This record gives sequence, structure tokens and C-alpha cells, in this order.
Amino acid sequence: MRNISRIGVVCCLGLLGGQPAHASDQNYPSRPVRIVVPYGPGGIGDFTARALAKELTDSLKATIVVENKPGASGLVAMNAVKAAAPDGYTLVMTSNTTLPAARHLFKALAYDPMKDFVHVGMVGVFGSVALVPKNSPFKTIPELVEFARKNPSKAFYGYTNASSQVPSEMLNARAGIRMQGVGYKEAGQASTDLLSGQIPFMFLDTVAAAPILQGGRVIPLAVTQTQRLEKLPEVATMTDFYPGFEFSGFISVSAPARTPPAIVDKLNAAVRAASASEAFRAAIESNGMVPKAFSVAELDEFLQSENRKWETYAATARLVPQ
Repeated sequence: MRNISRIGVVCCLGLLGGQPAHASDQNYPSRPVRIVVPYGPGGIGDFTARALAKELTDSLKATIVVENKPGASGLVAMNAVKAAAPDGYTLVMTSNTTLPAARHLFKALAYDPMKDFVHVGMVGVFGSVALVPKNSPFKTIPELVEFARKNPSKAFYGYTNASSQVPSEMLNARAGIRMQGVGYKEAGQASTDLLSGQIPFMFLDTVAAAPILQGGRVIPLAVTQTQRLEKLPEVATMTDFYPGFEFSGFISVSAPARTPPAIVDKLNAAVRAASASEAFRAAIESNGMVPKAFSVAELDEFLQSENRKWETYAATARLVPQ
């Protein structure tokens, strides 16, 4: 009789929709939530995380702590979050660099971008802008390319992530030149060296580029979107010089795999609510990002399409994992 009763209880639970949610899931969040940023201050991930944290504080009724954890082009943070408890209290700002681009950029990748994380929310998409210092002799992309062709030993570019490295390598491939890349851990340091003329040229994502574009401290040569930006209407697109030259990135929010579905759904709803906030939209749009609101299923579909896109990017730029 005891066995029969136990089976009956299990069956009843199945009829009611499966196992009941854990009390901790229902009470989530009951303590501070940490958002890990894979880069230092000043970059697109840092700016977006802090803007998002303000919105999540209100919607989740919890303290949101932003933690910068730079290193190895984002791999240090991704590996740390992969190993964190899957309880919804450790999130990470993810991007094209740490998700679809990762296997094309990094030889020793210790995580699977799709299997080791659950992707809980989409924030927005953005492009990159080609920049030179204010006193640069180059005022157009063709002038830069001509210099690089005639002076290969003096032509190099700075980069901090996929949004700055890959467009540069795509330019190398399309123009038939060989500029060398100089890597930086932080966008802030790269921007400082660009302003001082230590770097003659770099692509920088539109969010990180916004502060140094103010006041004419750098010269924008082109943007990687297929259409000109509303805030930079006079700046050409890369497709004006090389048809089909398009590059875009994105920012999303992820958590360790096996995070309970109820918590994932709650986080997704909170991120989507942020995208509907006028204050949040104004903040990220002012820096060249287009806000997007995806369900978890839509975000997974988007990431699969990005994986396919990166096959093309990697082939065009002749990327070799480092």
C-alpha cells in the first residue's frame, strides 16, 4: 500500500505539471546578484552592464553588483562564470567575442559557448567605426590603405576584442594589405593610445567610441554597418569602398548552464523590461547601440545564426585561433 500511495503521489504531481518549483526559485532573488563583465572599465560591456544594473535593481527588487573581471580577451570571466553555482546569482555580459567568435579566435577554449551557459537575455546590437587620431594624415579609408600598401612595416592597428580585431583583418583581406595587430586588455587604454597617436588606426565598437568622438578628438573614417549612422551621417560605410563589407556585434546576458528554468524566465523578463525602459533605451542608443528584446528561444535562434555568420567572418578575415 505504501508503494501504491507513493506512485499515486508522483502521478498526481505529473498531472499538475511535473515537479514543483524549489522554494529558492520562487523567492529569487533573495540576495545580491552579480553581473560579471569580461573586460575592464570603459568598454561596451562595462557601460551596458552598469546601465542594465540600474534597471534590474528595480525590476528584480534586488541589489545588482557589477564586477569587472578582465583577462585573456574575456576568457577569464567566462571560465569563472562557467564554474559558478547555477543559481541565478552570477551572470555574465556576453558578446560576439565570447560566444560565436570564441572558437575562431582562441585555440585553448575551455568552455562551450552554447552548452556551458544558458543565454537569458538580449540587450542590443551595434557596429564598429574606423578611427584615426585627430592629427592623422589619413582622412579616408583609401588613403589609409594606400599608406599600408606602400609602408607595410609601419602599418598596424589596435584592438581589444572581436569588434575591433575582425573588421581590421577583414580590411586586410579585402584591400590586399597586411597591417599588424596590437592587442589591448582594455578599451580605455587603447582609446588613450589612439588619442595620443601611439596607435595610427583602429576599429572601435560604437559604444566605446562615443566618448572620444565628442569634440573631434578622433577622425571617423567609416562604419561597419550597411547604413550610415544617424549620429554620424557624414561618415561613409565600409560597403562604400568594399561591397559586402559588413560587421556587427551584440551584447547579451548569460548564466551558468543548469540554472533553473524559472529563474531563467524571470531574468529574461527583467532584461526585456529593461529594453522597454525609455531611460535604458536612450542610454544605449546614445552610444550607437540598437536595443533588442528576445525571448530565450529567440535568443538561442539568434546565436545559431551568429554562429553561421562567424564562419563567413573567420574565412574572410583568415582568422587563425591564437
